[in-house]
This record gives sequence, structure tokens and C-alpha cells, in this order.
Amino acid sequence: MLLQVFTSPSNPFYKFGDLMFLDKIHTDEWEEFIIQRFRATGKKIMPELARRIAQSVENHPYYVQQLSQLCWLRCPGTMTPGILDQALESLILQLSLLFQNLTEELTTTQVNYLQALLNAEKRLSSKEVILRYQLGTSANVARIKQALINKEIIDQIVHYPEIMDPVYKLWLRRYYF
Repeated sequence: MLLQVFTSPSNPFYKFGDLMFLDKIHTDEWEEFIIQRFRATGKKIMPELARRIAQSVENHPYYVQQLSQLCWLRCPGTMTPGILDQALESLILQLSLLFQNLTEELTTTQVNYLQALLNAEKRLSSKEVILRYQLGTSANVARIKQALINKEIIDQIVHYPEIMDPVYKLWLRRYYF
């Protein structure tokens, strides 16, 4: 939405300033931040668990902070892998109804396309993938992809589409497929 505001000639903020695309915060930086925040409140977390928190949600800033908080709230003093597993499951379940509604609004072929993405299919328009996931035709694959981009469910990252919400991705893997 912001991209359109600044790049569409019909919008009042067209070419208002320079566009800057930011990379995700690196796992090492999240690890250090999480360790410091736990330490500041008298709690301990091993670097591996802090790293795992960030990696579990693909370094998505909102989710890293939310998952960290859920872990911190459950942690009596020293963080454990079991606490992280419980917190991650809790985060997924908190959003489950939202994800269920989102998925129910999709067509069968759109859901099948998401399953192909989750299964790391690279050649989404190939005959084999189209048949395996019942995607229709190669032209239909392009329409499915565009519809999912328009719904902000996927994004075209470099040359390959990717599901944008890492927790939605986990929910699909664990509860839907």
C-alpha cells in the first residue's frame, strides 16, 4: 500500500521522497537483543534459544517480539526449549481463527497453490506441479499468484513467490495440510 502511495502518479505523495527497502533484522542482532531483554529483568536465555525464537518466525519483527514476550511470561527464571515450544504453539493458536477465516475465503486452487509453495515447489507452472496440485492451466497459475499477491498473502521475493506471514505458514503446515 505504501509503495503505491509513493509510486503512483495519481497519488498526492508521488515521488515525495526516496524509496528505501529495508532488509529483515538479522538473526544475530535479534539473538543479542532477546538475551539483553531477558537479562534486564533477571531472567536467563541461552543464545541458541534466543536464536531459535527469531528463526521460528523468520525474523519477522512483530512476531519475534510477540514470541519473545510469550516466552518471557512463561519463563520462571531460565528459559527452556519446552517453554519456547509452548509459546510458539500458543502464538499459532491465538491467530488460528484469523488464519482459518483467511483460508476459507480462498478458492480451492489458491489453497492448492499455497500447498505447493509450502512443499517448496520451484516450477509452479510445470505440467507435473499443475497436475499434482490441481492448479488448472499455466495461465491459471499466473492468475492464482496475482490474486494471492493482491490479497497480500504472498509476495514475489526475488524470483520466487513466498507466503508473507511466517506464523500463517506454520499454521498451514501444522493444522491445515
